[in-house]
Amino acid sequence: MGFQSESIISAASQKFGVIDYSRWQAIRWQWYSYITYPTAGASELNFFGQVAGQAGVTLQDTNLPKAGSFGQTHFQLKSISTDIQLANNNVDGFTLANGVANTIDTFALASDYLNGFVQAGVLEFSVGARPFATIPKPFLYAPPPGNPVDYDNSFANQIGAVPTAGNPQVVGLPWVTQTKRRDNVYFVDPNILIEAEQQFAVKLSFPSGAVPVIANALVNNTTNPLKVGVIFDGLLLRPVQ
Repeated sequence: MGFQSESIISAASQKFGVIDYSRWQAIRWQWYSYITYPTAGASELNFFGQVAGQAGVTLQDTNLPKAGSFGQTHFQLKSISTDIQLANNNVDGFTLANGVANTIDTFALASDYLNGFVQAGVLEFSVGARPFATIPKPFLYAPPPGNPVDYDNSFANQIGAVPTAGNPQVVGLPWVTQTKRRDNVYFVDPNILIEAEQQFAVKLSFPSGAVPVIANALVNNTTNPLKVGVIFDGLLLRPVQ
């Protein structure tokens, strides 16, 4: 199909001659789907299976118009990204200030970035029954426009007093997260055209078994749920309004 929106529209015009594709337009667009990652983990998670307004799903969770398809629009997929969100992440460091050793894991989502679900999983994208992309460790190798992992420590573990075994006197809280650099997303090359009403599926599986959340004193399924998402970036082809 090529990479230009004009070639996509031309091909669609030839295939669906009853529609006047000269009156269609291509705009840059992102589709996204976020779901709660269970604290006990899961062997499989499915994205783009719900729409806003269903079962507590809001527009913040997904902007998909129809479960499993893009409705009456075509979509030229250019890249696939993942994202991780947590409402309360103000203690998202390796440890807590003046904390004790047993808080390093349970109160720090950074432990999950380094040793948990971020280091596992396989993301599979299929259209109809045909697979189009398989990404191992997707939170590392398909980050939200950025590098797999970004370390940031503005205080460099400054010592404010003589440390002891139970009182390390940590002033600066080092943390880890996905970065936001555009050049490290998972680019789909060549681009993929998903036609109107065509069914697709996005599945995140953990073949070796469910990976529980390490930061279980910070993350829970109700007041502070951990949200993971998949983002499609590309061109939306729709009739001119």
